[in-house]
Amino acid sequence: MYLTDYHVHSDFSGDAEDSMLDMTLASGEADIDHICFTDHCDCDHYLTGMRDDSCFDIWPKILSEFELLQRECPSKLEVSLGLELGEANHYPEWGAKIASQPELDFIIGSVHSLRGLPDFYALKYESEEHCREILFKYIEELIETAKLDYIDVIGHIGYTKRYMLRAGFNNQIEEEIYDEPMHELIRTIVQNGKGIEINCSGFRHPGINATIPDVKILRMFKDMGGEIITVGSDAHKVSDAGRGIVHGFKVLQELGYDYVTIFRGRKPEFIKYM
Repeated sequence: MYLTDYHVHSDFSGDAEDSMLDMTLASGEADIDHICFTDHCDCDHYLTGMRDDSCFDIWPKILSEFELLQRECPSKLEVSLGLELGEANHYPEWGAKIASQPELDFIIGSVHSLRGLPDFYALKYESEEHCREILFKYIEELIETAKLDYIDVIGHIGYTKRYMLRAGFNNQIEEEIYDEPMHELIRTIVQNGKGIEINCSGFRHPGINATIPDVKILRMFKDMGGEIITVGSDAHKVSDAGRGIVHGFKVLQELGYDYVTIFRGRKPEFIKYM
C-alpha cells in the first residue's frame, strides 16, 4: 500500500515539538511513502482572536530548513511543502498573498477560531446551546473558506469536537440538526473544485476514536461528487508521525476511493494506493 500523510507539523508550528528532519525520519519508520509539511500560519492569534501580522514571518526559515531536508531525508520518502492556512476567510486578500508563494505544493484551509474569538482550543464552552451556536457559525466560516480560490482542501472539518468533548459537551457537526448547512458546505467545496481531508488525529482521542470528520460527512462528500481527498495524521511530534494513517486509508477504501490525492506545485494528482 502506498501511504501518504498530507498533514504534518514541525517545530515551525507553535504547538509542535520536533524538527522537519526528525518528523521525516519518524514518518519513514512508520512506513509512510510521501509526506507534506503543513505548518501553521494562523492569521488570527490563537488567544486574542486579533489579527496576527507576524504569522508568516517564519516562512524564510521554513524554506531554508526544507532545502536542507531535501539532502538528508531518506531517498524512498517523498517530502512536499505545504501550509495550514488558518482564518484566511477573515482576511482574504492577505491570505491570497501568503498562498502565492511559488515553493508551495499544497494548502490546507482551516478554521481554528471564529471572528474576534480565541482558538476553539482556548474557548470557554458554557452550555449545549452555546455549542450549537458556535457550530452553526463554524460551518458558515468553513463555507467562506471553501470559496477562496487559493485553498486546496478544507482541513479537519469538525475540529471543534475534541474541545467540546473536553468541556463535557457532545455537540458535533455530524448531528442531524447541522445537515442543511453541512450540505451547503460540501456542495460549495465540490463546486469550487476543492477537497477535504481524512484527518486521522481523532484516532488519538479516546472520546472520538474516528476520523475528523467522521464517515457520515466523508460519505456525503463522496455522494455529492467530491473527488479531491487527502489523508493526514495531523502529527505535531515524532511519536504521532504516521499514527492513524493506515486506519485512514481503510476508511478511504470503504468509501469507494481507489486513489488518494497528492499535490505537486498546487496541482492535484490521483494516486492508486493499492
